[in-house]
Amino acid sequence: MKNKLIIILTFLLLFPFCVFSQIYVSPAGKVENKGSIDSPTTLQNAINKVASGQTIYVRGGIYSIASTIFISRENSGTAGNLKHIEAYPDETPILDFSAQKEINENKGIVLDGCYWYFKGIIIRKAGDNGMLLSGNYNTIDNCIFEKNRDSGLQISRYSAAYTTIDQWPSNNLILNCESFDNKDLLAENADGFAAKLTCGQGNIFRGCISHHNSDDGWDLYTKKKTGPIGAVLFESCVAYNNGTLTNGSTTKTGDKNGFKLGGEGIPVNHILHRCVAFGNGQHGFTDNNNLGAIEMTNNTSYNNKSNGFGFRPGGKHQFRNNISYKSFKDKNFGKDVENSNVWWIKGSTNGRNPALVISDDDFVSLIVPAVLKNEDGSPDLGDFLALKATSDFIDAGVQANGIEFNGTAPDLGARELGAEQKTDFVLKTMVKPLMSGNVAVNPDKTIYDPGEVITLTAKPADNFVFKSWSNGETATTTTIKMEANKAITANFKSTLPAAYLLTTSITPTEGGTIAINPNKPTYTEGELVTLTAIPSKGNELKSWSSGGSEEETTIIMTEDTGITATFGEKLTGTHTLRIEELALGYCAHEGTIAINSSADNKKVTNIADASGKGINYALKVPTSGLYTIIFRYVHRGKTTTAKLKINATDVIDLSFPITSSTTQFATTIPININLVKGVNTIRLETVDALSFANIDWMEITGEAPLGESCY
Repeated sequence: MKNKLIIILTFLLLFPFCVFSQIYVSPAGKVENKGSIDSPTTLQNAINKVASGQTIYVRGGIYSIASTIFISRENSGTAGNLKHIEAYPDETPILDFSAQKEINENKGIVLDGCYWYFKGIIIRKAGDNGMLLSGNYNTIDNCIFEKNRDSGLQISRYSAAYTTIDQWPSNNLILNCESFDNKDLLAENADGFAAKLTCGQGNIFRGCISHHNSDDGWDLYTKKKTGPIGAVLFESCVAYNNGTLTNGSTTKTGDKNGFKLGGEGIPVNHILHRCVAFGNGQHGFTDNNNLGAIEMTNNTSYNNKSNGFGFRPGGKHQFRNNISYKSFKDKNFGKDVENSNVWWIKGSTNGRNPALVISDDDFVSLIVPAVLKNEDGSPDLGDFLALKATSDFIDAGVQANGIEFNGTAPDLGARELGAEQKTDFVLKTMVKPLMSGNVAVNPDKTIYDPGEVITLTAKPADNFVFKSWSNGETATTTTIKMEANKAITANFKSTLPAAYLLTTSITPTEGGTIAINPNKPTYTEGELVTLTAIPSKGNELKSWSSGGSEEETTIIMTEDTGITATFGEKLTGTHTLRIEELALGYCAHEGTIAINSSADNKKVTNIADASGKGINYALKVPTSGLYTIIFRYVHRGKTTTAKLKINATDVIDLSFPITSSTTQFATTIPININLVKGVNTIRLETVDALSFANIDWMEITGEAPLGESCY
């Protein structure tokens, strides 16, 4: 009996930490806190301690994070008890990694564990991927990936020791997620989503939206070195305006496809059902030299700059019930034996079935709506690209596995007529923040008929006032028409003084300090706080996590806020970097690496004796300005000339006079050049088809230059 009592007492003492308890984190959370709603801890601490079946609730606000959040393979849930990381109801947590430098190691989150469930989290400004998903059986639901410096979310291995496809990340579901404005310095690697290189079997993208990324919406690239990846399933996904960022800027380097589905001739049989691609800077959909049998069923391409469907003619790919309209050019591809595809080529219709003729009149609307998703993150295109009931594309398709339809046969394209026409709808009302008021619904019913009009009235609780509805209206009473399942939030604002917490952090910890004015335990709504970065000796402020690099910054308190100051070595302008052959920053050469006949048998680059040949370097600098460059060389023969090109622009012609012997090295005259902040490409290129100097090294002097990895 005594032993039983001990067991019962032990269980009761540990009950708050059992698998069904919850852990709370916030921007102001501390490691030593217990993780309750009134004593939140940090996100990494919660991840380290969470048990299978538990939920980590992430409170709203900005989390300024400088280091990668890592979830190890040992930290996994189980099939019946997932580990959850979810936004606290009606709040928006933002994981901000802007303090990270742009290098491959600086992921925002590495999810190497299995059986995790993420929901409602925004991940932005990581130094590489917003999330590297390298584990198995994970679900990422209604998350947003924005302004990361590589692909927003990438499914690939984390450990280089995993060399076979059965070891690579598998059976993950990416559900109703959005990824946009992801861009790397060279603007050629950052996709919205990627499942490439080392991606296993059974991964699914369902209801996801990828737009305004510098490279592709989706990238499924494969390499001969690593071999084929697992087939990826796409259902009801949307890719648009890739190749152009939301601020309107674009580059020449990005591939700019909506869905890029392969690489290097490696066959992988991906499946795409009811996906839409429009407004992309290159192809809407492309096999990208995937020699497999991609299944393309009921997809729609519209107004892409190149092909709607950029596939190799005569391939094995299967095309059924697809529409391409007003892209630059299209072709009939694959085993289109069902005569069920319609392609629009330079103003005319070209399909296997001459009875199917496409025009604007087939669609309810060709105007892109301002908002393209529902509150749960799933795509909502409204009337855009929806077929009219009078279109001859209705019931014109063929049946295919995985395609549900109304009528006698599937319609053509991604938008099935009547697919969203239910006989009854459900209304969900919410308030933000919690306990701030309620919503009166008239009539108040469990289900509503199509077209039924409902009146909603916001009623604030004591010490709150109504602010706005989530649909943008500000009157306390609003009406909505039930044409689909709908959710609406009433936003209230407290009339009491706010008590927001401000937390500051330093990276590295010895880099300096932060002066806070006023320095108070809590702050009221809208209160201004001035932060001053005070570097330690030899350091300087590099950046604030909130943006900017001035030593003094001001923030407006509207929520619990965390700010990080990143310090680094103070620049002096006298750093010199030497780049020799086959070192970091030495990217390519047109010629050979030779051994000079000097006493130390020094290696040199022997550039080919022809016009337009040369050496490429990649250099990263922390600030724009003047830098000094010289080359060391040895040369016998006639004086020769080479062009110095910076970022593909001719800067100056450099002369290489002969040296006294084949073992006597010389240097060129120092030249001042302008470099831009970030990565610069430098090329030394021959002008004449003469025997050229053998180059030993390049030296550059200025603000802390670094040799950069070559792409």
